[in-house]
Amino acid sequence: MLPLLFRLLGHKAAHNTIAAHTKDGGFLDVKLGLALLRDRRVPLLTKLLALGLGAGLMAFLLDLEAPLELVMGLLLGPLGMGIDLVADGLEAIAGPFLISGLLLPHLAPKAIVEQVRLERAGLQGGPVIDVESRPAPAARPSRRWGLIR
Repeated sequence: MLPLLFRLLGHKAAHNTIAAHTKDGGFLDVKLGLALLRDRRVPLLTKLLALGLGAGLMAFLLDLEAPLELVMGLLLGPLGMGIDLVADGLEAIAGPFLISGLLLPHLAPKAIVEQVRLERAGLQGGPVIDVESRPAPAARPSRRWGLIR
């Protein structure tokens, strides 16, 4: 009962902690990072840097998991080894993309990130009302000062 309680409370605490940062435009906005990964305006070297950092971090995490996974694979037999192999493959493929999605909004040029963020929100960059291109309205005399009767 106690492990179940810890698991439920730990899940709720982690969810409350991360929820504020994972919203659209938050610090951990993966959707924005993946949109930047697909965007042609982001330099290729920035994308490769983010993917390389993501692959390196995933390789490090997989290396840390290897001893525990080896023991679990031996305890669970061939079925456990097969499931573990599939899970490791998914981690090795999807992990670098997710990590690069977290990193790319912080590595890409700020102007491009803001422009993509505005485009995703349905707004265009720049002013909402273009004041310079509209002619100034003609001055009209006021009745208050007795200029018009």
